[in-house]
Amino acid sequence: MSAVKAIRDFDSCCTITLISAESYNAYSPVALTYYLKGVILRDGLFIVDSDFYIANHVKTILGNEATMVDPSRQTVHLKNGEEVEYDNLLIATGASPIHLDILGDGPANVFSVRTIEDAESIFECVRRAKEITVVGAGLIGLQVSDALFREKNKLTIIESAGQVLPELVDVDCASILQTEIESYGISVLLGRRIKKIEKRGKKAVVVSDSGEETEADMVIVGIGLKPNTHLVNDSGIVVNRGILVDERMRTNVDNIFAAGDVAEGENVVTGEKEVLPTWSNACHQGRIAGLNMVGCAQSYEGGLRETITTIFGLTVAAIGLTKTPMYSGIKELSFTNPDRMSYRKILLADSRVVGAILLGRTGDAGILSNLIRNRKDISLWEEEIARNSLDVRKLLSPIVSY
Repeated sequence: MSAVKAIRDFDSCCTITLISAESYNAYSPVALTYYLKGVILRDGLFIVDSDFYIANHVKTILGNEATMVDPSRQTVHLKNGEEVEYDNLLIATGASPIHLDILGDGPANVFSVRTIEDAESIFECVRRAKEITVVGAGLIGLQVSDALFREKNKLTIIESAGQVLPELVDVDCASILQTEIESYGISVLLGRRIKKIEKRGKKAVVVSDSGEETEADMVIVGIGLKPNTHLVNDSGIVVNRGILVDERMRTNVDNIFAAGDVAEGENVVTGEKEVLPTWSNACHQGRIAGLNMVGCAQSYEGGLRETITTIFGLTVAAIGLTKTPMYSGIKELSFTNPDRMSYRKILLADSRVVGAILLGRTGDAGILSNLIRNRKDISLWEEEIARNSLDVRKLLSPIVSY
């Protein structure tokens, strides 16, 4: 949608064709857990309605998955056998849940959370479920746990790592968050690597590699996402974890661009290429791609890992680096108040913020993100920045850059 808007800002005449494997108008997958919790209604998931496509003269091919890209013929092959020609192509196929090995006939009560169909199926099953197991204590796993928890149900969270939110926060923050989650009567089982999920009567049984079994009426699997790069197999387009792109979101193949969770762009902190799976990065990359597709040269200045969410009443923000890398030169400033479920850690390199973890009080998350992007020297405030939210007025002082 960001690419379509950008294209129409500069070109009102070119033909735009949008292909989607799903039959719906564009919606936000990141909002699905809020839908499950009842915070938003189903209509609140959608970014645009059908009028948007009409107003922007977009031809839609919905419910027909793109299966292959042929750069030599400049065509996209669809699941129904049709082909679509292009002059410029944007690949924005996102990512899909990583699946576990499911044995037997395949329990009908094992779900992921990535599509509207997933959410509808979970709604149907959770009404009669008394025992729920969530595999994965990352962001999706904990958001789903928060959405589905009811006092009458038994909820178990299983994670292969030694802490909750292993990709987002450090051990100290995770410990405070886990304590809060367990205070609801929820079981959090860490260090369990799942071997398989099998069907046993009407139950789904999660089996760890140690042989430990957890039986449930329904299982939600949230162990991560993988970029949907399969349609560029054998196309000559270079793929690492995601599709590699330059600062204009171009792949190594002429006239083909990629953006969002399927693409590897530059991390503004590390300078390295990586998939940056956040909504804001996807929207920004899509706009940059759209502008370049119509000849309006624009560069992507780099993205940032940036997450803020509320889990069981506690708001947590993770921005930039959240764990000190192996190389030296990173200074950590931290402050903990377990009684108030509060934690704050700031990572500095040469008196410039490169990362932050905030738990409880997250009011200056946006300010810290701004500091990271602008490489502002905060040496005058180091003593207070770890303990207190940063005053926005201090951003009005001159920016000191590298």
